[in-house]
Amino acid sequence: MIVVSACLCGIRSRYDGKSKYVEDIMKLVDKGEAIPLCPEMLGGLPVPRPKATIMDGRVVNEHGEDVTEEFKRGAERFVCIVEKLGIKRVIMKDGSPSCGVKYTNKNWKKIEGSGITTSLLKERIKDIRIDFIP
Repeated sequence: MIVVSACLCGIRSRYDGKSKYVEDIMKLVDKGEAIPLCPEMLGGLPVPRPKATIMDGRVVNEHGEDVTEEFKRGAERFVCIVEKLGIKRVIMKDGSPSCGVKYTNKNWKKIEGSGITTSLLKERIKDIRIDFIP
């Protein structure tokens, strides 16, 4: 069993109310081999929601509102689910301030680095395999 970013299997969970559907990811879900999760929704953020970025160690949306606690809460819930289910592989949507693996969004720019949830996964589950979809 693996966990995948919810937006990758057609769930409209992104900030803009859209998904980033990937047919092969949806096939895994359909076969019962993957569970879709969205850390931002797990943190209580609505869909759609204002775009967010990491700034000075905080997560701030495009209206200047601090949404760090929601991002942290969602990351914690995401990681707890992965731990409780004994998941050893996740597939994340790269470029997100939550799910970014190779790239994240900092100061409204795409930079190398991990998002909040991916960082917590790496910190807490040393042997997890983290793949990504650009």
